[in-house]
Amino acid sequence: MTITIAVISSEEFLPRILKHTQSIDYIQLTSYTYQNPKESAALLDQIHDCDVLLFAGPLPYFFAKEKVEQKKLPAVYIPLDEYTISLSLFHTLLNVPGGLDRISIDLPKAEYIEKVAEELGITSTPWYVKDYSEIIEEGGTRFDVEEIIQFHKERWEQKKSHFALTGVDYVYSRLREMNIPSASLVSPDKNIRDAVNQAIAYGRLKISKNSQIAVGIAAIQQNDGPPVETQWQDATIILLQELLELVKETDASIQKLGLDQFIIYGTRGSIEQMIEYGKIMQVVGNVDLLAKVTVAIGFGFGLTAKEAEANARIAIYHAQKTKESSAYLVTDEKEVIGPLNTEAKTFQLKSENKEVLEIAEKTGASVATITKIMQYVKLRRDNRFTASDLAEYLQISRRSSERTLKKLIEHQVVEVVGEEQPYQQGRPRAVYRLNYS
Repeated sequence: MTITIAVISSEEFLPRILKHTQSIDYIQLTSYTYQNPKESAALLDQIHDCDVLLFAGPLPYFFAKEKVEQKKLPAVYIPLDEYTISLSLFHTLLNVPGGLDRISIDLPKAEYIEKVAEELGITSTPWYVKDYSEIIEEGGTRFDVEEIIQFHKERWEQKKSHFALTGVDYVYSRLREMNIPSASLVSPDKNIRDAVNQAIAYGRLKISKNSQIAVGIAAIQQNDGPPVETQWQDATIILLQELLELVKETDASIQKLGLDQFIIYGTRGSIEQMIEYGKIMQVVGNVDLLAKVTVAIGFGFGLTAKEAEANARIAIYHAQKTKESSAYLVTDEKEVIGPLNTEAKTFQLKSENKEVLEIAEKTGASVATITKIMQYVKLRRDNRFTASDLAEYLQISRRSSERTLKKLIEHQVVEVVGEEQPYQQGRPRAVYRLNYS
């Protein structure tokens, strides 16, 4: 088994990563280098057929994070932590005239410096520290590369600092151009080794998941009475042709289940690729258009064929509930995703979240319903909604939505916080709020 790792790094730091990977014969490594860490996001556009991404630090990962999530690839970065600070300070003490007296430092979290100084029993008062914690935690201190450069430059010019330590390779290059004595923070070999090993573990997991069994069930729906027999036969032929086209470039196979149903056997990797490129919804749309019938497709992942097929049947149940052509997926973790288009929603059929389980138990609502409502609030980023809003999202009637909300209100899970009147006539609508995050 070969694990393909894409390394995103500065040219200067790349040899240090290569040193820890060259002796590992079961990994295939491709490198993508940048001058400025902001370029890391654009570099991802060049990466194809990779198992895992390895970033040279938290900063290039920060700039590429959104695209990493879009690519749905596992990613790790070499941490810049207390070990890095300790080694960098020791290196400065041994090699820089004046040692640790009057230095300026930039790093992700200022508290790393405080912890190291405390453990070493030294004072950090002669040090000027600038942090940018947003690269490793939500809502942290803002990162601005020009501010960091200016921070070091001002302290050098004011003779407050005689040496600069930076966690940003680009800042180090700029400081050298200005003849300001400086050095990059030194990443310990341990941190690099640990990140490489973590990348290998993620790569193995991805390959293992990709080879997981996947089952799909496709069926023509009978919504408005029995169709004309010839129309039914034509629709079945069109569905089969579309499914054969869907799987022809994969390892999947198709068998007929009944007069109007087919079952697909494949791997998780092949099905995820179909979903990613929109091929499944293309099949659904083509059959709908050419045969004038409604088609439902359900895919399931599992560790065994039996588990995958059971999940596929849950998925097609959800697809059929929509009363229109659609496709759904149920993963081995009982996560329901669908319809499989650009606006796919996700909810859990099971949960280990104590809060969700507690709400489900005391209200009598299903775990799936509770997770759907929580997901709805999270997607909207607005914890206020009407029964109509919820009915549209859950794809149920307004009456069913109101019944569910009534149950949740009785147990203080949801409360009424106001009302709206979108039309001049008619009763105002209650506005609700979920009391759980």
